[in-house]
Amino acid sequence: MEDSTSPGLWHIPPDGSPVARVVYASRSTVRGSIYAEMESIRASALRHNTPADIATALLYQSGWFIQWKEGPRDALRLAMHRVARDPRHDSLRIIHCSEGGRLLCGPWSMAIVQCTDPAIDMASRVEELARELDNGRQYSPPCVWRRISTPMRHPGAALHDDPDAFQRILVCAASGTAPFALVERLARARREEVVHRRFAGARNLDVATDYVDFADGDRVLRVIAMARNGLTLPLTRAFLPDYSHIVLLLSGDPDRDVALLRRVIQACTGLASSAPPLLGLAREANAHGMISSLARAQGLRYLTAQGDVEGRTGCWEAIRIHLDASRRRTDRISDGIT
Repeated sequence: MEDSTSPGLWHIPPDGSPVARVVYASRSTVRGSIYAEMESIRASALRHNTPADIATALLYQSGWFIQWKEGPRDALRLAMHRVARDPRHDSLRIIHCSEGGRLLCGPWSMAIVQCTDPAIDMASRVEELARELDNGRQYSPPCVWRRISTPMRHPGAALHDDPDAFQRILVCAASGTAPFALVERLARARREEVVHRRFAGARNLDVATDYVDFADGDRVLRVIAMARNGLTLPLTRAFLPDYSHIVLLLSGDPDRDVALLRRVIQACTGLASSAPPLLGLAREANAHGMISSLARAQGLRYLTAQGDVEGRTGCWEAIRIHLDASRRRTDRISDGIT
């Protein structure tokens, strides 16, 4: 691997756009608690990077760190020199380097993915992306993050021209843990693995988000359950344009349902036409009235569905009908290739 102190690694594109953006991968040398170490990294990053207007997302998975940074070109260069000297990692590889608009809307996000991936598989994906970058093929930061951390492995994805052009649906609930029950039920019914992840922000700790991949007719789906507190994390918001729908499991309690919608509105602020449509699922049709009006007043498309909201029988069926009826082309982004 290229030495992490090589000057060529730190080339940031010249001025001419809002921020410089870098994603790098490195092998962890941490021997103790990884979560405690990531909290220490967070404290240091907030102390150094926030005054410099640098936003960061950090991932740990299978012995590897992935870090995505955005900020002013000169400040980011200095930050990357500091990163190179950090003894908590080695074998650093740049896998994305660009300039453009900010995608991370806050100073810090971090994630831990609990999976069975061996470190050698992560290393293989890192090397592939590094080679593609060297050959002039650039992917968006969210695409790079997903290709490293959560690539689509379902064999049905190989039937598409772009195996990453699969449909993604985010599911949140106004109360309870129904989205997670739904993901577990879908996984059991199709004998697929549930991938467990934990996200955190600058101050928020330990937000759960699980997902399952499965074939549904001629398409491959990823259904993602997220705790509602995770909706406004910078990392979550950066991925929102990739979702075909955000499914809201409404409780029937107006206060809780409006609180959930307000989180979604906050997360979608500034996304304009790239914000995915909302699909509200409620037991009673009249639960949609105020939610629909508030969503549409904010320029968000709101679809209504009626059925079970507890993640049990009928929940997915009620959602699926609307996915079929308003199916969007899943390759509209081609996963951010530029």
